[in-house]
Amino acid sequence: MRGSFVVGAKPKTGQAKIGQGAARPERAVLPAMIGPLLKLMAVPAMARTVRASAADAAVRAGFGLAAGLAGAVGLFCFSRSSLTVLERNMDPAEAWAVLGGFYSVVGGILYFAAAKRRRG
Repeated sequence: MRGSFVVGAKPKTGQAKIGQGAARPERAVLPAMIGPLLKLMAVPAMARTVRASAADAAVRAGFGLAAGLAGAVGLFCFSRSSLTVLERNMDPAEAWAVLGGFYSVVGGILYFAAAKRRRG
């Protein structure tokens, strides 16, 4: 059969002798070994992914903390400068009342915007 090409399993040429077992015992062992080996190879990849996710979460938390701190400092500076300007033209109590009214209006707008976003 020179030059012929056959697709399929090899024909069995003989029977296994008693006590010898299968003709190729490593074929039965390979599927049982591949699963644990694949798991062993996947563990470092999963650990890398977890480490990268943890690093991203830490960076996001740091940026959130920095943004909150910057907002608080900005709010403080805005409040002090507006009080200074308002106190030149009116009583300090009136200046605080105007500033409190301004923050109340801004807080109400932000509340209703958040409530609208939650509803739909």
